Amino acid sequence: MRRSVAILLAAATLAGCSTVRQYLPDNPFSAARSTPVRTIAVLPFAYRAEDGTRACDLCPDTLVMDKTSEQDALLVTAFFHEALTRHPSLTVIPNERILAARGETMEQTLAVIAAEEEIDAVVVGALLELRPRLGDPRDPYQRGGAAIYAALIDMRSGNPVWKRVFDRTPPRPGRAVRQYARLVEGEIPKSYTAHEVSERAADSMVSSLVRAIR
Repeated sequence: MRRSVAILLAAATLAGCSTVRQYLPDNPFSAARSTPVRTIAVLPFAYRAEDGTRACDLCPDTLVMDKTSEQDALLVTAFFHEALTRHPSLTVIPNERILAARGETMEQTLAVIAAEEEIDAVVVGALLELRPRLGDPRDPYQRGGAAIYAALIDMRSGNPVWKRVFDRTPPRPGRAVRQYARLVEGEIPKSYTAHEVSERAADSMVSSLVRAIR
C-alpha cells in the first residue's frame, strides 16, 4: 500500500492536482491493540505550504498533502488536543509544552518530550486538505470541507494502536430542514467553514480513538 500511495503522490505532483481526495488511504485501517493508554501527547500536525513542508515522519502511512499552512495545521492540532482533554480517563500533555519542545521533525519533538514525560502513546497526523467555503455563507457554490489523517502510536512497541482518515464536505441541508430553520430561527443557518469542519473532524476522530483504547 505504501508503494502504491507513493506512486500516486508522484502522479499528483506532476499533474498539479488541486485535491488529494482520490489519493487518500481507505478506511477503516486495521491496527493492533496494545497495552492500556493513559497519557497521550499530540504532536503538531504535518502540512504542505507555499514556503515548505513539515513531513509526518512518524506517520505509519505515506500521505499526500494539498497546500495549506502552518497556522491551519496548528489549529487542527489544537482541536485534537482540546477534544482529548474532554475525556477524564486520559492525561494529555499540555500543548504549550509540546510547542516549546518542537524540533525540526516529529521524531525530534517526540524525543524531547519522551525524555521528560512518561507517555503511553502519541498522536501524529497531517492536515491533508482544506476546501474553503465560497459564495453566500447560507448557500455557497462551494461548501467547506476538510481531509485529515491521524494515528495513535504506542510508545512501547512503536506500532499504531489506531489510525483514521476523515474526508468530508457536509451536504446542503434538505428542503424541510431549511424551511424549519427559517420558521424557527428566522433565517437559514450558515454552512460550515473548512475550519469548522476540521473541528468536527477532530471531535469525531477522537471519539473513535477513545473507543479503540478502552
